[in-house]
Amino acid sequence: MLIYDWLLIQKLIASIVVGYLLGSIPFAHMAARLKGIDIFTTGNFQAGTANVFWNISRRTGLLVFTCDVAKGVVSVVIAALLGIPDYLLVISGAAAVLGHWKSLFTGFKGGDGMATLLGVTLTLTPAIAIPCILVGFATVIISWKSTFRSAAGIASCFSLLMFLAIYLNTDREIAVGLTLLGILVLFHNLIIKKRIAGHSPKDDLDELDVADESIKK
Repeated sequence: MLIYDWLLIQKLIASIVVGYLLGSIPFAHMAARLKGIDIFTTGNFQAGTANVFWNISRRTGLLVFTCDVAKGVVSVVIAALLGIPDYLLVISGAAAVLGHWKSLFTGFKGGDGMATLLGVTLTLTPAIAIPCILVGFATVIISWKSTFRSAAGIASCFSLLMFLAIYLNTDREIAVGLTLLGILVLFHNLIIKKRIAGHSPKDDLDELDVADESIKK
């Protein structure tokens, strides 16, 4: 039993490292650089699908979305191949989301992780995840004019996921793990919104004006 537990711990650590490294691949940043754009000084300053979609091109945004979803999918699949039990696979997915938030390759800057979370959710509970994700997208569309549309989408998606898991008596442990991860992504998203709201191009111009005045003096 002790040998099994030690092997499981080793596999879990390996899956976390792999998940984090996969999540750290900055597809949005790389796509923007190919266009000569710094994604971290553009739009919402995040290396994510939405920023690429709205500020670079829709085609590139869809490509980045696909790649970011794939990060979540592959991290879970690799963990499963390593022999990680189903109820612990969400940890590898969480590592991928963390990598997307704090990429090793961009000075620990990243995006909101929602596309990667989508990939993790689809892989772990495909049967009940699909209707939940559709409800989440519908919520985003309905609340499109709201600043918190993404947060509303996450909340509705994982509330329904938890309800279905309990009601259908299926994948309860996985649903709990995914819901907790969804809550983390939700709060991370709200923090990003607050940070963006406190920053504007005018602030940058004011800082430049102060610098110019200092030079003149």
